[in-house]
Amino acid sequence: MDLAKKLVEVREDANLTRAQLVELLGEKGIDVKAYTIGKWETGASKPTVEVFLAICDICRVLDIRQTFAGTRLMRLYDTPVSAGSGNYMDDGAHEMIEVDNTVPNTADYAVRISGDSMMPRFVDQQIIFVHEQPALDEGEIGIFCLNDDVYLKKLGRGCLISLNSKYEPIPIGEYDELRVFGKVVG
Repeated sequence: MDLAKKLVEVREDANLTRAQLVELLGEKGIDVKAYTIGKWETGASKPTVEVFLAICDICRVLDIRQTFAGTRLMRLYDTPVSAGSGNYMDDGAHEMIEVDNTVPNTADYAVRISGDSMMPRFVDQQIIFVHEQPALDEGEIGIFCLNDDVYLKKLGRGCLISLNSKYEPIPIGEYDELRVFGKVVG
């Protein structure tokens, strides 16, 4: 698919009119007219790299993981997720990494593992891919935040379970705050 067709597709997928895109670009300090976007979308001209990246951001192209060149970019968070005793989740700083077609299309972001509690399936420093979702079924493996500590674990009945038998399950108490960040998909 060529750039012009892809620009139309991502704008329409974001449910934006050309006028709305002009307004959103304006909020980013980029002054363009609707007819200019029309020229990009017909292939008569092309946006600058700066404008192109702004359109990607506005239309959430990076978040839906498909870039114009056919490669996929995905967020890799700086703070590793604990496969052990828990890490505090910081400000959400991340870098964009390029991934290939072996990464499931359902993956929304990536995290690096710290620890060995999920061995042998997951190893220390391995990058895993996560689908954002607010709940998991018992027995599913995901990223959990329990009282501000973030873990890679399997959801058990009233606890978070490690795959490595040398680690005891982490109980989820009545007054504990448990949030699900997503399901591990790769």
